[in-house]
Amino acid sequence: MLTIDKIKRDFSYVKKAWTGNSEVYHDSPIFQGYGNLCDLYFKSKDKQIKQEQVDKYNEFKENFKSYLPDIEKYILSSLKNSEMNLKDINRLTKLTLDIIEIPYDNFKYDLVLLCGKSYKKFLFLTRNIDIRVEFKNGTIKTIQRKKDTTEDNE
Repeated sequence: MLTIDKIKRDFSYVKKAWTGNSEVYHDSPIFQGYGNLCDLYFKSKDKQIKQEQVDKYNEFKENFKSYLPDIEKYILSSLKNSEMNLKDINRLTKLTLDIIEIPYDNFKYDLVLLCGKSYKKFLFLTRNIDIRVEFKNGTIKTIQRKKDTTEDNE
């Protein structure tokens, strides 16, 4: 179970993060079977994070497998015509969890998951299917396939 003290002690503090002009605490936990590393970002304000942010992450970590069927179903429904022509849909790799962001005081969502799959096109080209999943109060609010997963859904 993650705590504010563990985050402040064990995570890296980044003043200007990839997420824009904000500060974050960063770590790279492993979600066994869902990619090698997942970047985890807790947005902060004046080096402070809130207990509700930590609670949202702990809840997600405990229940993330329950969201996977909906994400997998969305990915299959979002395949383009050229991807539908894959001889075997099972050629898609297993879902990887790439980035989890827990925002600070965001009214639209309280956790963002960037995840995806990849597949081989021809023998050497790899294509990615990138998905942004926004959560609110422990449920999936929106799922979108996008080229720029740093932009909000909707």
